Amino acid sequence: MVIDILDRVFQKTPLVQAIYMKRAAKLKRTYCLLLHRFGILKPYTFVQWLATYKCNFHCPYCEASAGNPADNELSTEEAKQFIDDLAGMKIKRLAVSGGEPLVRQDILELLAYANAKNISLGLVTNGYRVETMWNRLRRLRYFLYFTSIDGTEAYNDQVRGKKGAFKHALRGLELFGSLGVKTRMINTVVTPQNMEMLDEMLQVFRESAATRWVLTPTASVGRAAHDSRYSIDDNQVRNLIDFIARNQTVMNVDLGESHTYLKQFYGKFFGKPFFCGAGLTRCAVMPDGEVLGCQQAYDNALSEGNIRDVPFSRIWKERFTSFRQSGFPAYCSDCEFLDACQGGCWAEMQVQKGCLKTDPRHS
Repeated sequence: MVIDILDRVFQKTPLVQAIYMKRAAKLKRTYCLLLHRFGILKPYTFVQWLATYKCNFHCPYCEASAGNPADNELSTEEAKQFIDDLAGMKIKRLAVSGGEPLVRQDILELLAYANAKNISLGLVTNGYRVETMWNRLRRLRYFLYFTSIDGTEAYNDQVRGKKGAFKHALRGLELFGSLGVKTRMINTVVTPQNMEMLDEMLQVFRESAATRWVLTPTASVGRAAHDSRYSIDDNQVRNLIDFIARNQTVMNVDLGESHTYLKQFYGKFFGKPFFCGAGLTRCAVMPDGEVLGCQQAYDNALSEGNIRDVPFSRIWKERFTSFRQSGFPAYCSDCEFLDACQGGCWAEMQVQKGCLKTDPRHS
């Protein structure tokens, strides 16, 4: 797509890259709104489906508050109808997450069904069950493998509530690497408790089968919504960005996609420029069929509709008006970084009514 080409072209020259990073979000958003005006905007990045809220881990800051399945999760046939609708829209990528998607009993059937409809898969998993399911998982076609590790081995296993979580996550990366899956990503939720572990984690991850490591400050959603213990302050954000900047030649490491806008506040121009594609290039379908613009905002009050009532294709075309308008909140209008962030992370805006720059802890 055009906006991916822009990234590749303008990031080749350092001077041009810095100028582009300051305007990329505005350029991309303008382009998406133009496509929407002509009725040809599609979730080209991916559609994310949270296949279940059930999870075999119990992380204290889980965005989805995962653990037990919801009572009204999509059935096998409803999930297949959803996949049929995506195929009819010629959507090529479906990211499947949770909870933990691999604990859903029919997940292998549904993943294979998506592949049969010419849809490539992104698997977002803690990796714990990958090796035991590998005989069938290895037969499928993927564009992404995404796993989470939030500290050194002992700390990560403690946080996850499951011994062996660290080793299984790394093993999953190895197995998907053997398939040649192009993007194999480790996500780390950064908290005050694990910041001192980053150097040690880097040494392990650079030798792993991961192709990318992203570090994401804890979001005030899910179990962490009312728990400030896991939130990092301005000085810690600065240290995190400095850590990433000085390790650019060591590993492909960056802030998580939803927080790359923070680099602008500290005059850093490495990595990919920020762009929030919520409701523009991607969206999420929750376990019960509710469609949300952003997979981090686990609140059905923000739903654009339910695929049990209205086909996903209609919801995508006719809804998402709050994502597809040109205006921004008053506190954004005079911000010097508006071109670079275009309002920042949408989920953060909904929960905190502002980006980290407007949070008193970061001012």
